[in-house]
Amino acid sequence: MRAALLIVLAFLLATPGYAGPQAFSPEVAADLSAEEQRLEAERHLALEPPDLVEARRWLESAAEGGSVEAMAAAGWLYEQGLGVEPDATRALEYYTQAYEAGENEYGLRIGWLHIQGLGMEPDRAEGEAWFRRVIEERDDSAARLALGTMLIADAAASLRPDRAIEARDLLDRALQDGITEAAYYLAQIHVEGIGNLPADPRRAAYYMRIGAEAGNPEMQGWLALLHARGDGVPMDLVEAHKWASLAASGGDTTGERLRRELATHLDQAELLESRRRALQWLNEQ
Repeated sequence: MRAALLIVLAFLLATPGYAGPQAFSPEVAADLSAEEQRLEAERHLALEPPDLVEARRWLESAAEGGSVEAMAAAGWLYEQGLGVEPDATRALEYYTQAYEAGENEYGLRIGWLHIQGLGMEPDRAEGEAWFRRVIEERDDSAARLALGTMLIADAAASLRPDRAIEARDLLDRALQDGITEAAYYLAQIHVEGIGNLPADPRRAAYYMRIGAEAGNPEMQGWLALLHARGDGVPMDLVEAHKWASLAASGGDTTGERLRRELATHLDQAELLESRRRALQWLNEQ
């Protein structure tokens, strides 16, 4: 969307007779659609330096006209205090409008604002309620991921050990819906044993493999360590070196250390086999 918008702006700026962004006035706005008003805001934002005040005026008018993108952008300006005093209440109003217009991500944004207490008193219960609302109203697994991570934190801190089971179920559903990030937290649950769920090396390895196959460098490093130890998976130093090499290439420092250590225990044929497996994995992506 951003790239497309920049193309539009470049076209407009190159058009003969283009006079630049218009100053906001109710009279001018009345003759423009909500989308046209939002584009006026974008033109003000494209200036050097951006004219945040004029952009906000156009965005607020476009939001009133029904532009969901303008609602979200106006909320961001108020949240961050860009061109206006920070105002969490106004930000929440615009984010709520965007959510109610069908943009699930702003329901999550509202939840995190309450939890983190950005510009207001933290309200964890209200944040959790928003995550549950997005799940119930929109069947949204991004909200399941967000709520699941919160419940893990509660269980890990022994505040509510019983919440580990709900967290696992939420994350499992998110993973089924294609959110592979959930595999990281599921692996964490089963590696450590959280709340009233015991450690389970085999389940931990199962989720680590999902994350590793999805290309997560940290989980590739974890899987390498499991293969090096034979913990929940067969001990296989060649396979461990393969995953450690992939993790290291992705910037994982643990993977890099493990790759170097494993290399001292493998002969030349084994190192070549490890590299062959790593290249095969990369070619299959």
